[in-house]
Amino acid sequence: MSAATEGPATGCNGTASPTPLLDRLAALRPAERWPLARDFIANEARAFFAELRAYAPIYETSEVTLIAKRADVIEVLSLPKVFTVDLYKPKMGDFMLAMDETIVNYRDKSVMRAILAWDDLPKIRAVAAEVADAALDAAGCEIEAVQQLARHVPMRIVQRCFGIHGPDQDLLDWSYANQMDQFNNLPYDDRPDADAIHQAAEDSRVKLRNLFAQLIPARIAEIKAGTAPDDSLTRILSLNLPAADHFGMDRVVINVGGLLIGAIETTAEAVINALAELFARPEALAGARAAAEAGDDAAFDGYVWEALRFSPIVAFMFREAASTITIGQGTDREKVIGTGTVVLPLSLSAMFDPDFVPDPEAFRPDRPFHTYLHFGYGHHECLGRYVGGVMIPEIVKRVLKRPAARPLAPVDMAGTPFPQNYRIGLE
Repeated sequence: MSAATEGPATGCNGTASPTPLLDRLAALRPAERWPLARDFIANEARAFFAELRAYAPIYETSEVTLIAKRADVIEVLSLPKVFTVDLYKPKMGDFMLAMDETIVNYRDKSVMRAILAWDDLPKIRAVAAEVADAALDAAGCEIEAVQQLARHVPMRIVQRCFGIHGPDQDLLDWSYANQMDQFNNLPYDDRPDADAIHQAAEDSRVKLRNLFAQLIPARIAEIKAGTAPDDSLTRILSLNLPAADHFGMDRVVINVGGLLIGAIETTAEAVINALAELFARPEALAGARAAAEAGDDAAFDGYVWEALRFSPIVAFMFREAASTITIGQGTDREKVIGTGTVVLPLSLSAMFDPDFVPDPEAFRPDRPFHTYLHFGYGHHECLGRYVGGVMIPEIVKRVLKRPAARPLAPVDMAGTPFPQNYRIGLE
């Protein structure tokens, strides 16, 4: 008898069931299980995922199939032609992230990696430090860390390093609208305002294209005059790729625009989650502050990535099966996944799988970086992982270098998937 389908609330001797959350799901009709499972993911993810890994590692509902074991999560993310990103297409059109092993994905990703040079990382980290310190200094004794810091710093990176010189509030709004639509407004989310969310994202993309219609001619003129700044927009417009590459201005706009959409909201959530997790752990907080004061970025960054293991920006990714396949083949958990099945590889669960992560409930800032799935895995690993890899911990570090910094209230999500308010005292 599977705990995923039947399982009593208590054992025969009256002891508590080891699967209280799965038992609650089992008590429902199959069509009713996903909304409750979605609630567990939002509010009790680690406990729910522990039950799944132990008793129902490939758990089917009417809407989605949950993949809980690390080996299976990696298998799904390693097969982009089988487990596709087709769900992205209505949201992203012909952006490379919505394409699996195609010439467009290969070409555009190559171009973007060429202009996002690793040599820029020290500069990006320095800009993040400068902007964060200025925001903290200006705030005085208290800062609202979401708007004034966690969103503000990556917005300045977008402007200064990526070259998207748009109005502050517009850039913030456009990033938020697209993140909301592309990653939090899927059919299985069942949002009552789904159409309005999608329309807001569509409207933002029109405005972003209009902005580029002004920025690009002006930047081309600067390039010709030899006065252009060295940023991502200048670099991509200076490539002079042959026509045979089919990388025209439409690809410039969609790919540089993608830097904006991907940079602000994700960075903000990671910064806030890491700060909240570290503030809640006095021993880890002390260690992180000591590393910050010692100027040991490698050690400090480990505290941030480990904090985000406990509180990542997303608990899962999503894919759609393009063909029938057996997952976990040869194991006692193997299961046939049918064509068209929406699959959620539970990345948070994978980072706590004891088969791969030693002593997963312990906070260990010296874990190897391959422990983490913060930037995804495989074909669709985050393009900006190296930029985020310096920007996120540096913003957190600037806060923790202030000895009096402390939370004044819990993180307020305001009914959204993203942090909206987090007050931090500085004096």
